[in-house]
Amino acid sequence: MNIILASGSPRRYDLLKQMGWNVEVHSLPFAEAETVNEAAERDEVLLSPYRHADLVCAYNALGKGKVAAEVLGTAVPVIAADTIVVLGETILGKPADATDAKRMLRELSGRAHEVKTATAVLYLDKTVLKVVTTKVFFRRLTEKEIDWYVQTGEPLDKAGAYGIQGKGAVLVEKIEGSYDNVVGLPLTAVYEILKHHLFCNL
Repeated sequence: MNIILASGSPRRYDLLKQMGWNVEVHSLPFAEAETVNEAAERDEVLLSPYRHADLVCAYNALGKGKVAAEVLGTAVPVIAADTIVVLGETILGKPADATDAKRMLRELSGRAHEVKTATAVLYLDKTVLKVVTTKVFFRRLTEKEIDWYVQTGEPLDKAGAYGIQGKGAVLVEKIEGSYDNVVGLPLTAVYEILKHHLFCNL
C-alpha cells in the first residue's frame, strides 16, 4: 500500500514502514497553532467537536494534511499528525533551549501528564480526523538525571522535552494507552481509519 506522510518525523515514518507500506515523505510548510486561542479562531466543521488542547493538535494535523493534499492530491492516502504534551491545562511544546528543557522536565517529574496525537487522513473525497490520548506517568527525577538527559541533546526537538522511544524511556514509570501515540503516531488508529472509514484495501 502507498502512503504519503505529510511530516518530516523519522519516528512517524518508521512506524508506518513497520506495517510494510510504501511511504513517501512530503513535509510542507504550515503555520501551526501553539495555543487554544490560535486554533479556536478557525471555524471549520471538522474541528467543531474538539475542545481545549485537542483543538490545537487537531488544527495542526488537519492543516498539514490539507497543505500536502492541495499539492499532491489524494489519490494516495495522505497522513498528517501533530503531537502535544499537556500538563494540567498547560501545553508543553518543544523547549527553546537546554534551560527550558530542564524546566519542563522538573515540572513533569513525579507527575502524570497527557500526550495527545491528532491524526488526519485524506483520501479521495474523504477526510477523517482523530485525536488519541495517552496518560504518561514520570518517575521522580533527580537534578543529576535531568542534567544528564538534557546533555544527550534528545529533548531539544521534542514536545515536552522527552522522547519515550529513546533515552527518555527511563524517565517514564508507566503509561496508560497507546505507546505509539507517545512516539508520535497512533498506529492502530491509523489502521482503523484506513480500513473502516476510508475502506482502503489493506
